[in-house]
Amino acid sequence: MINVHITEDQAMMVELFIPVINASGFARISGHSYTLSECRKKLASECTDVLLLDINMPDGNGLAFCKEIRELCPRMKIIALTQHNEYSCVKNMFKNGASGYVVKSEAVREVLEAILVVMSGKEYISPDIERMISKTTKEAIALTSREMQVLQLVAKGMSYAQIAEHMIIAPTTVNSYQKKLHLKLDAKTRFELIENAKKEGFI
Repeated sequence: MINVHITEDQAMMVELFIPVINASGFARISGHSYTLSECRKKLASECTDVLLLDINMPDGNGLAFCKEIRELCPRMKIIALTQHNEYSCVKNMFKNGASGYVVKSEAVREVLEAILVVMSGKEYISPDIERMISKTTKEAIALTSREMQVLQLVAKGMSYAQIAEHMIIAPTTVNSYQKKLHLKLDAKTRFELIENAKKEGFI
């Protein structure tokens, strides 16, 4: 029996996965976490076979956490659960040690297949993501005009509160942009964000 741990901040998603996986006949839910810190504590005492990991968590970046937890549990297979279908997120997630990538809109339908595929030693990518990658001719990171604007202001040393005031948008909107920038540029800190943006030629 394959043991599966879910790390997802939406209780509704967790409740959707539990009966589906438990009824599969080959996998079962061994635990779940609503934050990265909770997941870290649970896996520190006992690693699982498969970790279903939401990329966008309230207490951190799933990309950075994937790399961290891979070192803690090197044999564990990590499947990303996400709403992000940008090429850069997919590339960075696999670079940081993931074995699978499932888009949430298709997650319940695909998760059982993904578990079987990664446990066989192969990588699993949602068909929608595969189609997107096949159309990608350039591996450059794509930023929206608003994300670029936020990035340029971050590089100038502005705080997120100052950026919100400058752009005349809500602080929560700036926070959303910065989370996407950290994901796309595989950055854990503000310094890494600026350094990685320089390497990619954005600033």
